Amino acid sequence: MPTRKQRRRALKERRHEYETVWVDEEGNELEDPPEDFVPAPEKRDGAKPRPKAPQRGGRPVRVPPQPSWQRAAKRSLILGVVIFVAFYLAGGKSGSNRLLGAIEITVIYTVLFMPFQFMIDRFAYNRWQRREAQPGTKRPPSKKR
Repeated sequence: MPTRKQRRRALKERRHEYETVWVDEEGNELEDPPEDFVPAPEKRDGAKPRPKAPQRGGRPVRVPPQPSWQRAAKRSLILGVVIFVAFYLAGGKSGSNRLLGAIEITVIYTVLFMPFQFMIDRFAYNRWQRREAQPGTKRPPSKKR
């Protein structure tokens, strides 16, 4: 069902109907447009411009950074904070045991997550490199930051 605005526009177009007339250099009317005529691109009222050639899923492909132990350590520390808060709040009623237990579990999870995160980063980077090396795949050049 068209909206009120769409109905008004349609009625206005019918009221102001016009024809495009092609005239040559001598002033004679032509039935078909001239051969050198290039139609103007269609304007869309109030719409955003269309994106250029969308990639997979409608967004450009992100280039993964090279894996590093420093990045893996930062991510594991962020996880460590979340784990500490979760286990501290979910711990028992006793104060010192609750704190020490949460710290122990946090350290274990943080240390175990570091190599795991590094391996995930390395896997993603190596997979991206293999895709780039395949012939016939065109990727747009990435932006330099």
